[in-house]
Amino acid sequence: MRTLGIFFSLWLWSGVMVVKAQQTATDSLQKRLSKAVSSLAADSTVLDSLKNKKVSKSSLAKSSLNDAALKKHSPRKAAYYSLMFPGLGQAYNRQYWKMPFVYGGLGAVAYFIRFYHVRYQDFLWPYYFSYDLTTGKQLRTEAEVFLRSQNQTRTLTLDQITKGKDFYRRYRDLNFLLVVGVWALAAVEANVSAHLKTFDMSEDLSFRFEPDTYNNSFTGQVYGVKVVVPIK
Repeated sequence: MRTLGIFFSLWLWSGVMVVKAQQTATDSLQKRLSKAVSSLAADSTVLDSLKNKKVSKSSLAKSSLNDAALKKHSPRKAAYYSLMFPGLGQAYNRQYWKMPFVYGGLGAVAYFIRFYHVRYQDFLWPYYFSYDLTTGKQLRTEAEVFLRSQNQTRTLTLDQITKGKDFYRRYRDLNFLLVVGVWALAAVEANVSAHLKTFDMSEDLSFRFEPDTYNNSFTGQVYGVKVVVPIK
């Protein structure tokens, strides 16, 4: 019986030791797993930070390229190109949607130039044929004129012919001046648009403090601080 008791106690002791060994191995395995997970998390954090740095660097590079392109954009070139050829300044500013307005304005003025010029010619030739070109003597007091608005030929007095000729010539010459005006207006618009492209329109209202001195006749030189607000 004594031998059985000793054997049973040894068997229990060996079982306890095996359990302790297994628990120790499990604890060490869990520690290793937790370390591996924490290292993976740290690596992912590092990778995310690197990705963010790469993105920030790429965004900074793109913004610097855009700033350099804006600095190279010259308002003088925009106006010069528009004076060379209508609409070319708007194309230089990459505002292609404005070009149809330029050509539309010039096309409308060209239409009215032709409109008044044709009618001016209708009154000019009867006026010439009413005088002797060598002596300047008046040959007749009336002449036939084709009236395009009525689509018929009528006999008018020389005074009516002269007034009609002067009327259509005046408005034809006025439209020649309008061509120059529209062309110049397109150049001015291209120049202003180029200036607005390079103008800093950000909402940065930051200010800073700077030391300042003020001379007072009673207290002498006074030291202080001033607030500087940049206006761009």
